[in-house]
Amino acid sequence: MIPEPVIVTSTATSTGTSTAQALQQATAQAAQQAQAFSESALNGYFSHLGLLEFLGLVVSLAIFAAIIYFAIETGWWATRVDRFRDVILRSNMSKTRAQAAWGVILQHFYRGSDSDLKVAIIEADKLLNEALREAGMMGTQIGDRLKKATDAQIPNLDDVWQAHKLRNQIAHESNFRLKRDLAERALGIYESALKNMGLLDGTEQI
Repeated sequence: MIPEPVIVTSTATSTGTSTAQALQQATAQAAQQAQAFSESALNGYFSHLGLLEFLGLVVSLAIFAAIIYFAIETGWWATRVDRFRDVILRSNMSKTRAQAAWGVILQHFYRGSDSDLKVAIIEADKLLNEALREAGMMGTQIGDRLKKATDAQIPNLDDVWQAHKLRNQIAHESNFRLKRDLAERALGIYESALKNMGLLDGTEQI
């Protein structure tokens, strides 16, 4: 006997209903898992929010410090200070001020100790650097300005370079011993350069 069609139809309908329910359950379960994961991630984020803020502050300070460091190392800051002094303050080195500074340098030289001789050379180099800057020599340091100078501007330019190299040895070599005759020769070079610039006369000789 052939089965009635109605029985086959009822079985197919029952199977389809079970499959749909299974899909709905799986979808609901997946949604619950996704929601649970999202809530867990949010709870983790907010629980570490203080740490994240601290790390953000540290990174910001590090970037700021790096900007300041490169501004100083590249000469950007020194250039802006020089421009402020020249344009805003209109500062110019007078002969009187140069002679007073040279007098202090001579005091260190005549004391004669190793530290005093070193201070005399460093201050003489600094004085010449200021004089060159205010004379219009471009650069962030005296070495930059000397590179752009000519023999017409500084007749003893080669000697000034040697004196400046001595200054660098003093500044960077902690165990460097400075002999008095070497200090005397270097100061004589700085003195000649400053005289050629009209800032010293013949009364301040070493």
